Amino acid sequence: MFRKAEPGAVVVGGSAAGLYTAAIVARAGRHVRVFEAGETLEPKARTLIVTQQLKELLGRSATTCTLNEIRHFELFTDGRSASIALAQPDLVIERARLIRALAEEARTSGAAIECGRRFVSLDSRNGKLTLRIDSGGKEEEVRAATVVGADGTSSRVAREAGWPVPETAGLVQAIVRPPKDCPADTVRIWFVPEDTPYFYWLIPESAERGALGLIAEDLAHARECLERFMDKRGFEPVEFQGGRIPVYRGWVPVRRRLADGEVFLVGDAAAQVKVSTLGGVVTGFQGARGVAEAILHGGRSRELATLRRELGLHRLVRRALHGFRQSDYSRLVDLLDDTARRALGNSSRDQAARLLWNLLRRRPRLLLLGLRGLLLGCRGPRG
Repeated sequence: MFRKAEPGAVVVGGSAAGLYTAAIVARAGRHVRVFEAGETLEPKARTLIVTQQLKELLGRSATTCTLNEIRHFELFTDGRSASIALAQPDLVIERARLIRALAEEARTSGAAIECGRRFVSLDSRNGKLTLRIDSGGKEEEVRAATVVGADGTSSRVAREAGWPVPETAGLVQAIVRPPKDCPADTVRIWFVPEDTPYFYWLIPESAERGALGLIAEDLAHARECLERFMDKRGFEPVEFQGGRIPVYRGWVPVRRRLADGEVFLVGDAAAQVKVSTLGGVVTGFQGARGVAEAILHGGRSRELATLRRELGLHRLVRRALHGFRQSDYSRLVDLLDDTARRALGNSSRDQAARLLWNLLRRRPRLLLLGLRGLLLGCRGPRG
């Protein structure tokens, strides 16, 4: 079967970033179809933590997927600790709930979500951009003027259009019962550089349930370290969650011309992830909003330029932290006096420039510690 080219967009992948893109473009009056390979839109559950910026981006949809609000962070390293009070609470969300809420918003905006439609390939022969889609074992060709690859870290759309495969890290977390001395509004962070250049976290969904996890460069190593960490501290896992997370190494141009159409990437497919923490929910939505702007306004998008600067700053922070040893984290915690903690609590992680400026002007010695980490960070992200 062969369909005429659509004036709007075909979004490949029912991811959060893909559905958000679809909703924006459809709301502007364009025809949008979302092709999701699964027979139903039922993603795997995963507990995530995001800033209040999610509410600014999504409004009501953010409320429906929120499990808990976080008002404090506790940092631990080598017998030292520091507590940071947040001026605005972070949100603990559940990814499957988020995607269902976004799907409903996309449908309400006019987008058609078609499940059981697996993307196979792009074809640009004869100067026409065509998608080959598998539906229940039968292949169909679909013409499109615009294709949006929202199909995750191992994006097939990206490979078909000629983008390189991004580097990834492994995320593993276990659902556990938080200890009695951990308040339900407090996230705990442990820095253990011999296990991971990132950190361990405990994110409470409630007083009875939380997500304990880490990110490491190897998924099997992450699982091994997490199990050892739980055994040492007496945590009993109820279930495990995990996956591969793209590692941002530099800006990925998100737009390519192919035959008579255009191909865009959003979210994990474009590695739109804060590499400081490997959090990609808010930045993925910012990338989706930027791509929607580009589709609607002939390629122009201030949002993408802003996102590029933000991701670059997080990459600089990560390069410094990748060089940290246990003694450096101890020094970091020692330097977090009351003034520095207030600066951290009053700043959003999704506004890296403001956060760094507020912190460094109050504790300039943190800059020297960061520079030392950069010099020692040859084993970390670079480019």
